[in-house]
Amino acid sequence: MKKFILYAGAAVVALSFQTVPAFAQTGDDTELKQETITITARKKEEGLLDAPVAVSAFDQRAIENLNIESVDDIARFTSGLSFSKAFGRSTERPVIRGQSNVLAGVQFGVESGTAYFIDGIYYNGSVSSLDPNDLERVEVIKGPQSALYGRNTYAGAINFVTRGGTDEFDAGAKVKFATNESHEAAVFVSGPIVPGLTGRINYRDFKYGGEYTNAVTGTTVGDESTVSYGGVLDWEPTDYFNLRLRVQRNEDRDGTLPIFLQSAADNNCSPGYRSLNYWSLSGSTNTNQYYCGVIRPGQVALNTGPDRDGVPNLVRGVLPTTVFNNFLGIPAPPFINQPFLGRGYALTDGTAFDGLERETTNIMLSGSYEFAGGYEIRLLAGTRDETEKTGYDSDHSSVNLVNTVNFGDEPFFANTGGEEVKDTSIELKLLSPQDKPVRWTVGGYYYDRDEQNFDITFARPRVNTSKITVESQAVFGLVEWDVTPQLTTTFEGRYAEETKTDSSSTVPTAEFENFTPRLTLDYKLDGGRTVYGVLSQGVKPGGLNGSAGASVGQPTYDQETSNNFEIGYKSPLFGGNWALTSALYFTEAKDVQLTTALPNPQGGALTSIATNQGSGEVLGIELDLNGRFNNNWSGGASYAWTDATFTEGCDPDEWTLTSGGGNYNQATNVGTDFSSLFPGAGPASCDISGNRFPLTSEHQASGFVRYEHPLSDDGLFFATANLSYESSKFVQVHNRAETGDATLLGARVGFGRDNWTLSAYGTNILDEDSVTMATRWLMTPYFTFATRNVAPTTANRSAPRAFFGSLRQGPQFGLELKLDF
Repeated sequence: MKKFILYAGAAVVALSFQTVPAFAQTGDDTELKQETITITARKKEEGLLDAPVAVSAFDQRAIENLNIESVDDIARFTSGLSFSKAFGRSTERPVIRGQSNVLAGVQFGVESGTAYFIDGIYYNGSVSSLDPNDLERVEVIKGPQSALYGRNTYAGAINFVTRGGTDEFDAGAKVKFATNESHEAAVFVSGPIVPGLTGRINYRDFKYGGEYTNAVTGTTVGDESTVSYGGVLDWEPTDYFNLRLRVQRNEDRDGTLPIFLQSAADNNCSPGYRSLNYWSLSGSTNTNQYYCGVIRPGQVALNTGPDRDGVPNLVRGVLPTTVFNNFLGIPAPPFINQPFLGRGYALTDGTAFDGLERETTNIMLSGSYEFAGGYEIRLLAGTRDETEKTGYDSDHSSVNLVNTVNFGDEPFFANTGGEEVKDTSIELKLLSPQDKPVRWTVGGYYYDRDEQNFDITFARPRVNTSKITVESQAVFGLVEWDVTPQLTTTFEGRYAEETKTDSSSTVPTAEFENFTPRLTLDYKLDGGRTVYGVLSQGVKPGGLNGSAGASVGQPTYDQETSNNFEIGYKSPLFGGNWALTSALYFTEAKDVQLTTALPNPQGGALTSIATNQGSGEVLGIELDLNGRFNNNWSGGASYAWTDATFTEGCDPDEWTLTSGGGNYNQATNVGTDFSSLFPGAGPASCDISGNRFPLTSEHQASGFVRYEHPLSDDGLFFATANLSYESSKFVQVHNRAETGDATLLGARVGFGRDNWTLSAYGTNILDEDSVTMATRWLMTPYFTFATRNVAPTTANRSAPRAFFGSLRQGPQFGLELKLDF
């Protein structure tokens, strides 16, 4: 079947298309032309339709028209890019072409395989608070980019190109007011300073007030705020030398996350011993170990402050009269309103710190020098200093167990801590003259990350826990040859070595090395059309699992690798009024990095480790069309189909689910099979082959239409509507629980003149409420050290599986005024 789809896709590739969200201005000319957008996806300037690489590019106008504020919005209109975040703006997991990782952004060193870049400089941090008003362009480059972009570009790269200084004075401001107590104020000033030196400064104050209520505290949750400011200096004293210095400061303050718990009492499939029924204190007769179907939005009920009314908000499966032993096995006093680990519902604050507090300073330096008849040296360097504190109620519910042994520190299963990070990256390369039939590039790269982690408790506001580092160095090169005026072949390669350390682990160091080649054939057809083919290899970094992994004999996890094949076709249509592109690709992934969950026997949050659990294949098509109907109407559409499935793999939790609650014994490849007791369970198997990759949508589609009508006195009326669809994503490798489909509608209408624009807008107008992400979790407080489990000792007696989800922002309507001075 896959071969048939591959051949069929190749046959119809000339009818396929990929996003080009830039279009011509409306005017009185009768000739319509699609504007040519210039990109730097291959680290050089070239037209989007000329570049032999799958890339979606959003210019300033598209960013405004589509109301793009974050990576979430970019993903809505980029075929093949899905975006997931489970813990607000502190974790980001971009997924390109189905190559996902559940632990990315959550556990140190586990990476998504899609890297961020700012002006081509590697940025290993969150970009959710990046100022969209400061962007010249956003480029989403799909497929492995290890050779040119470097580490963690296993599936692709997202490059944010910022605005620089201008030769003439320019200044502007923007003010937005919206529902949910949201607002934004931004201003910039740009212009010449002295001959050869220009600059730009920017400032932004953003706030989203939140919209969901925490049933425990009665307060609103989900609020976000950012204050950012910075500046750019562009120095170009001659035509042969240029240098850019960019400094940016961001201060983020977010409140309680809008997350909820779906209790194990709601589990509806895979009957077995790892279910609430076998914890005698639960009062539940539910024998199901898992949930099958869509996780629906639930009530936020978190211990982020004292209980408002003094009455516990009960969770199904945790009775108010339940008494648990403390960590020493001694029953605690039966006082429901007292902060003891005896009752499940202490009414005190359960988090020493809640939300997000982050301060980030970025300094970036880039430049080039041309000499000796066209040879050029280019520099890309950056450093990021960041301090981040995060905290959330890690059981995602009103259950609140306080450990009397360490009373004063923090309640059981809280997750409050932070990190201090310093990243440094330097890339230096030499390019041959670019006007020759044979061109080459050679370079070197160095990256260093130092991260100090710390814990936050009620008694101790900061306790350093672990020191972790990443050090990577690489050499790379490129040779490009114009075989004929139409045919060009390009070979790229990068050799890299990386060392990771973790002071908390009994195995503190892991070293990795790899070589990633890429071969591109590019053929120019008549009429500005391009057809290309790519063969490439990708590598996702390996890493350390810390003390938790070392305790179960898996202190490290290996690199994930892939072999990739892609063909693409790009073409202007209808006299250049439309842009049409397509990509058909196949990826073979090996040593796929997934997750194995481990409860923390000392209390605190759930611990997971990364494991290389199998292999997989990804087959996909990306299609987009964009252009103008006439002088008044323009629009576009996109579609991506992604078939990402495991070809082999063994997951211990899959054995538990299929066996009726058995323990999988990896050493002998057998485990106790209880399916005879649970007819709905068997046959027992750990096999996940044929299952879809988690966090991956099979279908994505988007479209937009824009109407413009000139008014008297050089005015302009405009209206834009956009619609996006993303199919459901599975939570884990088991392909049982999922997020549900998401359909989002947005619109903008307004009018303006040369120096001002007033518009009204709406986002998520249809009130799509499917969760942005759901994650399997443990149903606290059911651990063997604290309560009684009546399952056989040969069964899996781990805590029952529950799920938590992140709520989506609802409809938002607002007004925006833009001024250009």
